[in-house]
Amino acid sequence: MQLVIFDLDGTLYRTHETLMPAFREMCERYGIPLTGESENFLMYTTTQSFLQKNAPDMTAEQRAEFGKEIKRREVAAVKERGRLFDGVREMLDSLRNDGVEMVICSMGTKDYIETVLDRCGIARHFRKVYHRVEGLTKSQVMKTLLVEMKPDQIIMAGDSITDITAARENGVPFIGVTYGYGAEDIQDSDALVHDVKNLQAEIYRFLIYSRIEREIFALPKPCVIGINGIDTSGKTMFSDNLCKYLQRRGITAQVLHGDDFHNSLAVRRTDDSPEGYLKHAFDIPRLEGVIRKLKAGEQTTVDLLDLDSDTYSEKVFEPTDVIIVEKVLLYREPLKALFDYRIFIDITFEEVLVRAMARDVPRYGEDYLLRYKQRYIPAQKLYIDRYDPKGCSQLVIDNNDVQRPVISYFEGS
Repeated sequence: MQLVIFDLDGTLYRTHETLMPAFREMCERYGIPLTGESENFLMYTTTQSFLQKNAPDMTAEQRAEFGKEIKRREVAAVKERGRLFDGVREMLDSLRNDGVEMVICSMGTKDYIETVLDRCGIARHFRKVYHRVEGLTKSQVMKTLLVEMKPDQIIMAGDSITDITAARENGVPFIGVTYGYGAEDIQDSDALVHDVKNLQAEIYRFLIYSRIEREIFALPKPCVIGINGIDTSGKTMFSDNLCKYLQRRGITAQVLHGDDFHNSLAVRRTDDSPEGYLKHAFDIPRLEGVIRKLKAGEQTTVDLLDLDSDTYSEKVFEPTDVIIVEKVLLYREPLKALFDYRIFIDITFEEVLVRAMARDVPRYGEDYLLRYKQRYIPAQKLYIDRYDPKGCSQLVIDNNDVQRPVISYFEGS
């Protein structure tokens, strides 16, 4: 089961629009001063905790009356004008359509959460709602959630210190949303996103990263992961972010970028045909030597090429538990046999040209597209026909939509 845990207030729902007007009125009535800091504190705590901190002289009866009236006013406001953050409904629809299970884990009351979900028309998206339980922290509520749900893969999205604390204490990867109410307290998130569109993309990526983490768990270390795909498929970004994810999970990892192992310009120009690109683009013995050294747990030093300047500089590689190698034309001998786990990132050749237009034309000019049409794409078609890189991969990722990367094949499926 793939499971996403969502906080509600400040992650999916615009809490401030329905809570703060009523709260300010009640604080004015009781003479409780409000600051920006105290309002933010309210966004991720309970009314009673807020009153204990900001109105310690209130009697228990006054606190109970205050809380009851706030609840009444807020529920009325939710029913009248409650709103989700822009893009939330579309994100939930996409995840649900792709078979991802979702739950709410919030410190709100059961009645409040259900009122919000009903008002916003999203109750059907969630398999279950985990609400505030008197005397339990959010971390303890989440522990119950994990015992009951027993997910194979899990991530959490939230906006506050209570969210990230709950995730950390339960070993759950955490995506922090900065558009909520506690951005300063969640800077140590496994990933930070600034809008719902990027939250959706990050959720899809994290679900893939967590699957890879699970798949390589039992592999002998050091292990080598290959990331292959045609030009502009997203190999570099995926590899770098996978590396960061594994590091945040306590796994030492590094990335070898194929571009650093190009042959010099003089060698690459030996033959400008697609066949020549296959034969002369990369210094395969140099890359093979680095992989073999690292796989043996040894330090190694190598000269890497800077493509723009066509000059070499020395780099020292230290051993790590995971070595990620990302490159075009990757799954050929002698390199193919070195990989313990092979991934292929898949896009269409039509999408290659769209991305090349956006990425390379502004930098190199429109004539650069001719290289794709006359050399790079034909060479990669030859590579696919000869070596079947998708067929030899344990995991294939459809990355045609960068906001919705999905696994299209995994070994054993």
